Amino acid sequence: MKQASRLALLALLAACRPDSPAAESGAVPAAAVPPAAPAATTPSASPTDTLHLPGGVVLELHPSSAAAFNKLPVSSLPEIFNDSTAEVQALATAQGRVRRQGLALLLQPAQGPAVRLSSTPPAAFTPQNDNAVRYQYWGSLPTAHQWVVQAWYWESAGVVLVDQRTGRHAELLGSPSVAPDGRLVLLSSPGLGGGEQPNALSLVEITAAGPRRLWQRFPTAWEPQEVRWIAPGRAVLKLLRAGKDGGVTAETPPAYAELTLPPLR
Repeated sequence: MKQASRLALLALLAACRPDSPAAESGAVPAAAVPPAAPAATTPSASPTDTLHLPGGVVLELHPSSAAAFNKLPVSSLPEIFNDSTAEVQALATAQGRVRRQGLALLLQPAQGPAVRLSSTPPAAFTPQNDNAVRYQYWGSLPTAHQWVVQAWYWESAGVVLVDQRTGRHAELLGSPSVAPDGRLVLLSSPGLGGGEQPNALSLVEITAAGPRRLWQRFPTAWEPQEVRWIAPGRAVLKLLRAGKDGGVTAETPPAYAELTLPPLR
């Protein structure tokens, strides 16, 4: 089935230079493993994993560990299911500012008119309709003043961040994780396991006017599974490294990498 055009547009709006290690390291021969090493270990990120950002900036991903990752706070958003009953529970926490009106979600910011997100009618939600989308209220990121709406496409998904103050909104790829100070949101979109979900990592700045995407990258050597923040500007990524075929499977062991972001200008 073909990729939804709105996802293609999201991808084309970003610089499409793929991110991959500066030098791929192959599998370590059994003879090269020190005798004292455990029989099974959690892989770490390669010291050469990088992200190439706009303006020629290159960020290195430094190896981290499952222990460090597991100590960090998890996202405040609950697990999301493509289910109308789950939305009813989420809407009950929105204090009347987010409500459903048929196929539309209405989100009322503190200033300005309500934001209206209209889902595709069920009869038109088909593989042949590149613009088909179903919007479902997910929850909020209080420190960032954002509502989060899940956007379900035919074989993939994204989110819409809607500013609770201004109504400014942005449709993005992946699941959001907000920095402790609420100024940055990293979104991870794992997509090397097959299907049509783009494999992407995106950074959004939360300005006084609302969300503004700073960059979006499409790594080819690893899949971003989850983001947890250490501090403003520092996060640990849980990722899966691609195999020789460029994909990942349910058996691919996770690796962990620390990412330090450049200061906001």
